Amino acid sequence: MPKILIVEDNLLNLTVEANLLKSFGYEPKKAKNGFEALEILNKAKIDLILLDMELPKMNGLELLQRIKHNPETRSVRVVAVTGHSDSESREKFLKAGCHAVVAKPINFGDFGSQVEKFLTSSEP
Repeated sequence: MPKILIVEDNLLNLTVEANLLKSFGYEPKKAKNGFEALEILNKAKIDLILLDMELPKMNGLELLQRIKHNPETRSVRVVAVTGHSDSESREKFLKAGCHAVVAKPINFGDFGSQVEKFLTSSEP
């Protein structure tokens, strides 16, 4: 069963995403900030990270940089889940190393198929 790390500081969004992932048969792990995410990544093998880009203490881009510079985590796919989904922001997140960008609020109907695609796609 794929393990997916949700990094989200909004408790409602975190709960909704985790419950959706559970309903699709995934095993979600939750972090409310970048430091919690790094702790989880040091302890568990994660298959996909759903990363809010507006986080307290360490923003999403800084966390992404740490993930991509660590040989143990650099190959984990990271998907930006953000309210900043304009073309300029999307390009910035993709250039920084995100696999894809999902706009907030997430579309419940598409979320399961999107996650499956992120996990199985052969694209970098």
